[in-house]
Amino acid sequence: MKKIIASIDWILMLRLVMGGSMIIIGYQSNDYIPALAGGFFIIYSIVSAKYKIGCGYDASCGVSINKNNNFNSRIVKESKAVEFTELK
Repeated sequence: MKKIIASIDWILMLRLVMGGSMIIIGYQSNDYIPALAGGFFIIYSIVSAKYKIGCGYDASCGVSINKNNNFNSRIVKESKAVEFTELK
């Protein structure tokens, strides 16, 4: 049982469920735009699962914080250099 659960691609499963629900909702409401978007999302999820690309498969997805990056200190230094003039 543990091998079966470990072998399931949970990212693909979530994407397929979401795409399938979009297709069902689009069909029930006679609006084919969500159904087409759901179909596209299912195709995208299968391709991304095959090649292991996209969010959930790669470590480069999202924002990674680098402690050596002094981004916050640069913002503070730049904001101190701004001068405001009062309009009358």
